[in-house]
Amino acid sequence: MEQCPVCGRSYGVTHSCPGPVATESFAAAKWPVPAGFAPVRYFRQALAIARLDDAAVMAASLDRKAVLYGWSIWVLGQLLTVAGNLWARERGLAEIKWAVALLTVLFVVLLGTILVLAQYGLCHLLARWWFGARGTYAGVMRALLLGSIVTWLGVVPYVGVFIAGLWGVAVMMIVFEDVDGIGRLRAFGLSLVIGLIFQALMRALIVAR
Repeated sequence: MEQCPVCGRSYGVTHSCPGPVATESFAAAKWPVPAGFAPVRYFRQALAIARLDDAAVMAASLDRKAVLYGWSIWVLGQLLTVAGNLWARERGLAEIKWAVALLTVLFVVLLGTILVLAQYGLCHLLARWWFGARGTYAGVMRALLLGSIVTWLGVVPYVGVFIAGLWGVAVMMIVFEDVDGIGRLRAFGLSLVIGLIFQALMRALIVAR
C-alpha cells in the first residue's frame, strides 16, 4: 500500500485523489458543536453538506447531536414528498382522506427509516470490505442524515424526486469519500448503485401508498 502525499489516504494500484481534505480539527473549528437547542445552526450545516462542503461533512460525522437533527430533516423530507404525492393524486385538500393520509405518513416514515439506515449500513459495509474504509457507521450516518435535506426537493412536481435522488447520490459520494476515506471514483460508483436501488424502493413505497 502507498500513501498519497496530498490527501494522506492509502491506496493500492490506482488512486483518485480528491486533493487536500478537511482534517477533523479544522472541521471541528469551523463547525463547533453548539450548546443547547440549535436547529438553525444544524439547518445551515445541512445546507453546507448539500453543497458538498468537506468540513461540514467531517464535523457532522463527529457530532453525536447531528443524529437527532438529521433524522428530523429526513422525516420532514419524507412528509413533503408524501404530501406532494397526495396532493397530486387527490387534486386538492378537499378530496384527501385524512385517516388514510395519516396512515400513509406513519408507514412511510417507519419503513423508510429502516430502509435508509439499511442503505447507509450496506454502503459502509461494502466500503470496508472492498475498499478498506476506515470510518464508522455512526459517523457516516450522522453526515448522511443531515445531508438528506436534499430530499426536500421531492415536493417539486414531476422532476423533484429524480433531482433529489441524483443529488442524494452526490452527497453520499462526498460523505463516503471524507468519512470512510475511499477514493472519489469508488465512492461515486458505490453511492450511485446502492443509492439508485434504495431510491427506487422508496419511490415504490411512496407511490404504492
